[in-house]
Amino acid sequence: MPFAGTAPGEVLPLSMLCRPLATPSNAWQSDLHFCALHDIVLDDGGIRAGDAAENNQKNLRDSLTYVPRGAAVQGWSQLSQRRNSYTAIYFDPAELHEELDQRFSTELGLRVYFRDPELLMYLRRFSTLLMQDEPDELYAETLGLMTVLQIQKAGAGKDLKRPGISRRALSRVLEYVDQNLENQIGLDDLAAVAGLSRFHFNRAFKAETGETPYQYLLYRRLEKARRLLGEDALSVEQVAAAVGFRDASYFRKTFKARTGISPLGLRKSAG
Repeated sequence: MPFAGTAPGEVLPLSMLCRPLATPSNAWQSDLHFCALHDIVLDDGGIRAGDAAENNQKNLRDSLTYVPRGAAVQGWSQLSQRRNSYTAIYFDPAELHEELDQRFSTELGLRVYFRDPELLMYLRRFSTLLMQDEPDELYAETLGLMTVLQIQKAGAGKDLKRPGISRRALSRVLEYVDQNLENQIGLDDLAAVAGLSRFHFNRAFKAETGETPYQYLLYRRLEKARRLLGEDALSVEQVAAAVGFRDASYFRKTFKARTGISPLGLRKSAG
């Protein structure tokens, strides 16, 4: 998943950016589609999209702005004395054609300071993800695809066609996960096993199992970690590596958050 400062399209045709705002921009135009989550409060300001009337909202916290490629936005602002920031996701819909298994809607127009609870949830998760030193690849890719899907839904007011995955393909995927828990597993890997595009696989897997691929993989990793911790043969660091966590401290944090007990706490209770 490419982050700020890298070109989109290296792993997924998406790039993410999370940064504080120091000075306002008077006018901007992007050569990519982008959607931004605002954590901004203004003392004064206004924004104009195309020929629309100037929008003078002041409290922009949890509002969203979607700007399609080539659209121009003009505005002015006086930021309040607080930490103002935004998180943005950039993408090229042409490169997402294969992932979406259909074209990204060209009917989505420029929208400023709108509200969408589900899209807000995804972009908040991106904000958290960007704070991590080594974000999980599968989680980042999954989150990126689901965010783009929700952008399409929020603008078009309709869902994409329901995906499907055969029982045989699903069994291959589940077996692959169990056999590779110690390795880094990406959405590319799982989609290839299923014989589907990443986007189609992600949606089909959730429709069939009720979980995203990342949620299922994390569940299986933590289940194996519980077994290994109970055997008392490996250190916590070795257990973390054995179930695919590159960072032992992140493993400890995730394990406790998901199970309600620390790895050492589980080991002591089992002993």
